[in-house]
Amino acid sequence: MEKLVINKNQLRDTATLSSLGMLAYRIFTEVGCVNIQLLSGEQEECTIPFKDGEIFSLRDVELCLSIVG
Repeated sequence: MEKLVINKNQLRDTATLSSLGMLAYRIFTEVGCVNIQLLSGEQEECTIPFKDGEIFSLRDVELCLSIVG
């Protein structure tokens, strides 16, 4: 399982994961969720609850959300 680290003070940002490549995220504080979009290859996205330890998958890769800040 790979960790996606998100800074709660950055409402929009990008990250790179070794197994998936580059992705972008946007935090929606008013509804308590985060939208994550893969930017490499065919785009894929998901919206998940914005909580530390949330487990989700993109392209059959299991990820764990880690919130810092």
